[in-house]
Amino acid sequence: MELKVFKDTIAAYGGRWETRLELPVETEILIPDYLPAVFKIVKCLMEPVVLQNRVTASRWQVEGYLRCTVYYQSEEPGCRLYRTEQKFAFEKSVELPEGLYAEGPAQLWGEPEYCNCRAVSEHRIDLRGAYILCGAVLLSKECELLTSLADCGIEQRTRELDGLQRIAAEEKTLTAETTLQIPDVGEAVLDIGGNFSLGSATLQTGQASVQGTLQMQVCYQAADSEELEVRQKEIPVQQTVELPGAAEEDTCIAWGKVMACTLTAADVSGEAVLNITWKLHLEVWHRAARTVVADAYSTVCQTQTIQTVCKLLNQTADLGGRTSVVLEDELPDPEVTVKGCFVSLGNAIPVAEENDKEGKFSLQGKGTAHVFCADARGELTCYDKSFTWQPEGSWNGTTADACVCMGASAARVSSSKNGGRLRVELEVETQGMLLQAMACEALCEVELGEEYAEGKDGPALYIYYAQTGERVFDIAKRYHARAKDLVAANRLETDGQVPQDLTTGTACLLIPAAL
Repeated sequence: MELKVFKDTIAAYGGRWETRLELPVETEILIPDYLPAVFKIVKCLMEPVVLQNRVTASRWQVEGYLRCTVYYQSEEPGCRLYRTEQKFAFEKSVELPEGLYAEGPAQLWGEPEYCNCRAVSEHRIDLRGAYILCGAVLLSKECELLTSLADCGIEQRTRELDGLQRIAAEEKTLTAETTLQIPDVGEAVLDIGGNFSLGSATLQTGQASVQGTLQMQVCYQAADSEELEVRQKEIPVQQTVELPGAAEEDTCIAWGKVMACTLTAADVSGEAVLNITWKLHLEVWHRAARTVVADAYSTVCQTQTIQTVCKLLNQTADLGGRTSVVLEDELPDPEVTVKGCFVSLGNAIPVAEENDKEGKFSLQGKGTAHVFCADARGELTCYDKSFTWQPEGSWNGTTADACVCMGASAARVSSSKNGGRLRVELEVETQGMLLQAMACEALCEVELGEEYAEGKDGPALYIYYAQTGERVFDIAKRYHARAKDLVAANRLETDGQVPQDLTTGTACLLIPAAL
């Protein structure tokens, strides 16, 4: 008689492949004629705007531009701040090492490596710098596992493997338009930014419906004021995105990022048109459950089995919410006046907790508060205060088995001064989830050897002293007996469980001989 073997291939978690890309900048920025001449450079910021981010087969393609924004002061009296920017395109194509990669956008984060900016003349700025863009791509691993065995006196213990698999991931560039009241002639717009606050993300067959709000902030200086003021506008949005393969019972996560904004001149009504380009990120995760063989033996033949470890992702935490961050520090000059603050924010990544022997990690992201201050002479200076922000919680496990699917943005920023101390308050809005890979053992091979000799002269019954928690299947395996015979001989209560999954208390068991 031949052993019947049934197998299936499971796409398991294979880890993350990570890399760092340097995006260098070496150029000159010319000040337009309609702006005043440069007296002092106050701050230069570099931020990547990613237009395309896609993993296909064994190649990662990323392209976009570095937006370099220079804030400067002219020789005009008062604390007037002026802004100019320039875009520097980049395109990177990375060959991935051999492996099976999840198609779709890679996870991105990064920070400026260095930035040197100086005025060469009144209308020319020399810029040297580099931005480090980091990317992570999900790997999958094909595990061929036994799902069932039959004949040859085979006894098997099965288990359920349950995990999440990403079946779709899309990034869609969208536009929105609104009007904004700018009543004062001579207002200087210094920055236009915002964030996407998710309301709901629901799935139907083959598509996702997303509702939320674009919360826009326009930072400006009024003609008769030296303070940095903020005007806010909320724009409700609703989008439907095609996602082939998605089903209602799947899990959908979504977040958005404002990429670029333009503000046209006000019309006769005093309203300007604000055009927004933003990106919506969507992921669909499908829960898959399979029955596999965890252990097996034959009651009539010698049996050799090979086990393998299969890692499956499961959700550990919902990362949607807001994290409050408060920064306090002594100002280098206690006499300065705080005018306003911008924030550069990076995504959170898994970081092992220091001095922790139990193997725990948390999520940490980096950021910088750029605080603009003026001294008694009206000269502006930017103080940079670096910080680390951290969503609530820490988790058991290693960073290698953590998979973070999350977007983050600064939702509210305020700055103030108390005596000689600076205080910055902000809220980081996050959307997404944390997944962790759980290791599961299962059989991938089984081989039968020689048949056992007929034990006619041996005992017909064995006695075994079981300890609490021992599995009936494991006891039966020692004696090449059938688990159901052991249960029947000892009149063990099954409570609806199959004999292979039963555990015992401390007891003296009768083992019917199989040989």
